Amino acid sequence: MAKTLTIQLSDDLESKLTAQAQKLNLSLEDLILQSLSQLAKQENISKLDPILPLLGTLKFNNSDIGENHDHYLQQTLQQDLKIG
Repeated sequence: MAKTLTIQLSDDLESKLTAQAQKLNLSLEDLILQSLSQLAKQENISKLDPILPLLGTLKFNNSDIGENHDHYLQQTLQQDLKIG
């Protein structure tokens, strides 16, 4: 059984969503339904992986963590040993 839901969109949000729907050759309603379906699937994934809710919540000034992670770990370890 389908449920009807009424929502209010700001003019700016409606404009952005409508433009995106047009690029994808979808109606605004279909775009929103697909987005909600994807969001519902992501919630199921986050139940399986406890790290997912943390993604995007941490800030780090360096953009080369993947390349130089050993260097940063070494720096942190050296600082910890000096303090301890």
